Amino acid sequence: MKFRLVAAAALCLATLTAQAGSRPFPQHVNYTAGAIRPNHVSQASMDAAVASQYATWKATYLRSTGGQGTWVKYDKTDATVSEAHGYGMVLAAYMDDQPSFDELLRYFRHHPAIGAPNLMAWKQKLIDGVMTDVQGADTATDGDLDIAYSLLLAHVQWGSDGAENYLASALAVMHDILAHDVNPARWNLTMGSWAAGKDLKYTRPSDFMASHILAFARWDTANAASWNAVHDTIVRAVNDQFTHGSEATGIVPDFMVYKLGRWQPTPGKYLETKNDGDYSYNACRTPWRLAMSWLVDGRTELLASQQQTASWIQAKTSGVPTQIKAGYYITNGPNGDAFRKYDDLPFTAPMAVNAMLGGPGAQGWLNSLWTSISGGDYGPVVDYYGDAIRLQVMLTVSGNWWSP
Repeated sequence: MKFRLVAAAALCLATLTAQAGSRPFPQHVNYTAGAIRPNHVSQASMDAAVASQYATWKATYLRSTGGQGTWVKYDKTDATVSEAHGYGMVLAAYMDDQPSFDELLRYFRHHPAIGAPNLMAWKQKLIDGVMTDVQGADTATDGDLDIAYSLLLAHVQWGSDGAENYLASALAVMHDILAHDVNPARWNLTMGSWAAGKDLKYTRPSDFMASHILAFARWDTANAASWNAVHDTIVRAVNDQFTHGSEATGIVPDFMVYKLGRWQPTPGKYLETKNDGDYSYNACRTPWRLAMSWLVDGRTELLASQQQTASWIQAKTSGVPTQIKAGYYITNGPNGDAFRKYDDLPFTAPMAVNAMLGGPGAQGWLNSLWTSISGGDYGPVVDYYGDAIRLQVMLTVSGNWWSP
């Protein structure tokens, strides 16, 4: 298998002709036995809500300014990041939207990371009419993981026998993730290709896309042992926290560090804020990401912690979704106490996937969460981050998240 992509050919990639996908939306897959789904609305109603939200998301956030392909507008400036790009490629693949996917892929190939040609430079901004790499052309691991996963989805969806070999591209991205985003000393995901020295012992639980990693192990058979080692480290880090402070909540912090023989929340500010060791705007995604390995793959290593989260947050909020607050203490205060007074969509939406693990006692809670995120409490446009997370959660909760 040829892993390194030829840059010149990649930049000349023509827009591909769309073809019918083998897994068109909607799919209505069966999740692991015991998972619950909303039972107060019809399947057709949920599918329609997802389709409508996707149309709104595309119109609001997809841009082609600059002529390099399609990118995802992620803030009030004309800028994007690889995290946003990964979300866009995953969404396009699940929605059987090949024209959008291929244009997103074309943009991705215009912005290779320094020293890692099959990964994406983490940020670009429109400067003099051209999307230009800014703030260093290193990678961000979350975007890399989603881009690799999206290419596997594309291979299953549209095949790799046409003008684009999605599978070869997926394997190339996976190869570079192992080379640049993983610390082989402990098999932990780092924050990106820039991590070196002491930064290698840090990890970010919002990157713990356990189901993605399991898919990589299935497809990248030559490196399956490495991917399984990464998965084992994810499991250990989550359960280290679950048994050392988060016994009652199951929650993990924005950043963790390997210290004194286990993974622990980072003390003070490590990379972003004083709440880096708490459940904040990175970790808010984990009730969705960590639930997926049981929901989709039937793996139980993370199940106990996520069921504890489902029980805790339902009780904490008295079953009212908007009572989910935008941040909870792990290290800087009593575990599970809110340190912000407001709610926010990227915290509310992931709890809907988490609730699917809660059994019959969580049915009303899940129903309320679906109503809340699909229009009951949040309008069709909130912001890039919340809307991208919400749409992927809605795909999952509606039964349309299939595994490649």
